[in-house]
Amino acid sequence: MTTPLKYLSEAKLTELRKSVSTNLSRYKCDDFADLVGANGWAIEARDVQIDTDLLARMAELPASAMHDADASILVHQALPGMTPAMAAEERVWARVTHVECLGYSRARWLLGLADEKLPDAIRRHMFASGIPGIRDDNAVSRLWWNMHVATIADPENPQGALRLILRTADTRMQFVERVGTSSRPAIARAVVRAMRRHDWLQSSESAFRHFMIVLNREGGGVLFELLTDAEADRYMDRCLVLAKHRAEGTE
Repeated sequence: MTTPLKYLSEAKLTELRKSVSTNLSRYKCDDFADLVGANGWAIEARDVQIDTDLLARMAELPASAMHDADASILVHQALPGMTPAMAAEERVWARVTHVECLGYSRARWLLGLADEKLPDAIRRHMFASGIPGIRDDNAVSRLWWNMHVATIADPENPQGALRLILRTADTRMQFVERVGTSSRPAIARAVVRAMRRHDWLQSSESAFRHFMIVLNREGGGVLFELLTDAEADRYMDRCLVLAKHRAEGTE
């Protein structure tokens, strides 16, 4: 079922954040269903829809990093009309993690934690403070951003790019968290093409890390947007050679 996306009021978000400790039982095994009808829980977005049936399928996925790609695809498909501006709004993701995706969020990030560790985990994964928190920590927003970046990196085969980017946690960090890469389509696409051409870039976490360090250092002043794909690929190949030297300590 597709309905307008709903998000929290600022006052309700603040109240929820202050009530983490008193709501521990809700996070552990209960829910927030009895509160959802109160004021501030259901402000409707104008242009973004949410497919609750698709999101419900996330509960069928094993709660592990190995299935983050599948979860990312579901979240992206379930939010038609979502824009980066709206996806940078904590009130959206706090509502989704507390209501539509509470079961998934709990299973992925909260189950099994000792009570003394729960409050910190809840604040990190059920809320989304600042851009890094939205992009990397919130249980659901990080999934949307994974797929968004993959779509930038390869519009023709975003799911293939997604699985490359999420191959390891470090690969995701090096790709998604480097704003100069993930926010510039020409660079993101060239990096994904390089990952597909060169097995060495997928041979280890350190290999890709060396490559991204070299690219960041050498490519800071390069206007990739003005290069053809072939020119950008040749530049990536040069960075690959330097990355191998760096990995061998012969740079």
